Amino acid sequence: MKHSLLMSALMLLVSLSASAYQAYFKSGNFFYYVSSQSEATVCLIYDPSLSDTDTHPHYTNLSGEITIPATVTNEGTTYTVSYIGIRAFYKNSTITKVNFPNTIKKIGESAFSQCTALTKITIPNGVTEIADGVFQGCTKASELTLSNTVKTIGYNGFKGCTSLHMVAIPEGVKTIKYGAFENCTNLSAVFFYGETLEEFHNNVFNGCTSLNSINFPKSLYLVGSNVMKGTPWWNNQADGLVYIGSAAYKYKGEMPDGTDITLNAGTKGIATSCFEGCTGLTSINLPNSLIAISGYAFNGCTHLKTVSIPNSVTTMYGYIFNGCSALTSVTLPNTIQTIPAYTFAGCSRLKTVKVPNSVETIGGCAFKDCSSLTSLPISNSVNRIEYSAYENCTGLTSVTIPNSVTVIGHTMFCGCTGLQSLTIPSTVKSIDTYNNSLVKGCINLKTLNIDNERYANIGTFSGVKDIVETVTLGNSIYNIPENAFKDCSALQKMTLPNDFISLGNSAFSGCAQLKDLYCPRPRPIPIDASVFSGVQQHDYCKLHVPAGSKDLYQAMDVWKDFNSIAEDAGSGSGSQSGVAGDVNGDGRVDVEDVNKVINIILKVD
Repeated sequence: MKHSLLMSALMLLVSLSASAYQAYFKSGNFFYYVSSQSEATVCLIYDPSLSDTDTHPHYTNLSGEITIPATVTNEGTTYTVSYIGIRAFYKNSTITKVNFPNTIKKIGESAFSQCTALTKITIPNGVTEIADGVFQGCTKASELTLSNTVKTIGYNGFKGCTSLHMVAIPEGVKTIKYGAFENCTNLSAVFFYGETLEEFHNNVFNGCTSLNSINFPKSLYLVGSNVMKGTPWWNNQADGLVYIGSAAYKYKGEMPDGTDITLNAGTKGIATSCFEGCTGLTSINLPNSLIAISGYAFNGCTHLKTVSIPNSVTTMYGYIFNGCSALTSVTLPNTIQTIPAYTFAGCSRLKTVKVPNSVETIGGCAFKDCSSLTSLPISNSVNRIEYSAYENCTGLTSVTIPNSVTVIGHTMFCGCTGLQSLTIPSTVKSIDTYNNSLVKGCINLKTLNIDNERYANIGTFSGVKDIVETVTLGNSIYNIPENAFKDCSALQKMTLPNDFISLGNSAFSGCAQLKDLYCPRPRPIPIDASVFSGVQQHDYCKLHVPAGSKDLYQAMDVWKDFNSIAEDAGSGSGSQSGVAGDVNGDGRVDVEDVNKVINIILKVD
């Protein structure tokens, strides 16, 4: 009770402190929210009494021309109006013009979306980004003036502004996002000033059925799909490869079989889906000027055979060669850090991919269904392998994960029916075992080499629990948990680490086919009888120990139940048990070892 009262008092103090000024207030026609008390700035917001749904237009009492003030005063404090909030004037159908002060730095998402009476849009100086959907659906807006401070035009920023006839994009704009001017059906001309524009997202001018005049700056090189779809400009282009800015945009028309294409000198980018579905493409020559290849660029090019990507390329997106079933070899640039998702998925004839040492991440499904790969495409710089990266790579037979790898995604080797041997190093800190599918369907996976204490059990590999015949545990493993390899019905050979200090209960329970157990410790450790429950210790399974250790094992409970003990497991490690400092050979270093050393020094029996 006292604790509850104390917490209530503290919360009240916090509340009183926070309410030293009003967070929300009304001044004139508008409501405001104090965005920064220390900087004395406010955000103009919609009436907080209205439900923010499509059925409630905001500021329905305002119409005609409105002016947003540069400053407002509340309770003795003068605030600068710096922001227009999200959906502030959403669906107001009576405002015709908005006068912005130059104090405005940001206009929030959908702030004037579907203001169907708005006739003129002027973006004030100081605004650097046109937010997503900010003027979407302003169907009567016939004039648009952008300030030269704007760097980005957001997603659907002016989509459906059907009265726009001409747009001038000032120098300084670098990025125009998805659908920014989509379905502006009366837009006939677009002019770009300067050479700052670099990036078009998908559908920027899609559906602009009157657009026939546009000048693309040479600085433009990152281009999405369908940016000019449905425009007269596109319809007037001749068949063949069409360029916009410094990007190869789209192949128009039917590509003849056996087509070889050499991109123009100076080409910096290949647009999204540029050659998608071009089944006639057999080879592509890429210039050293190329710096970016966008997603799906060669998706479904089923006759493309070889590709060499120049080292000038620094940016690659997903699905580039997805479904290129004739592709046999690829040279990747040594400038990329990621092989994106689905880059080579479905490249069923791909045999050779040299992964450069610059690559740190292999994306999800990057090599999925690459059934002709016989060796793992990876490098010693890779530290992250994402989900299903090598799923259904049925040609892989032996895989060793490099020591650089720390993260492995789920279903990574799912369906690799040819995989016989898998080695997981000690460096791996995370294996996503979602649905126990890491090696699900690996029906020939007979050998596991696990040098990783975190995964020194069959749980991570449960999909092959009844298939694996040989397991070798590496010397970074000290503890083998309970039930670690319980009921591994196919397990025939197990090699324990040199220096393990514990062997959990039922670790090998039910391993009836276990034939050879290699234990390199010079001295045995005490274990529970359940460890080998169901193992045929008396007449089938042989225990292999270091030279000179047989008598010690025969004298130790549970270990002595092995009728066949051979001294052929090597010489073991330096200490009696394989653990540095373990004097009495019980597998751990504790006070008994200290006392033993003291007794030896003092010559006490």
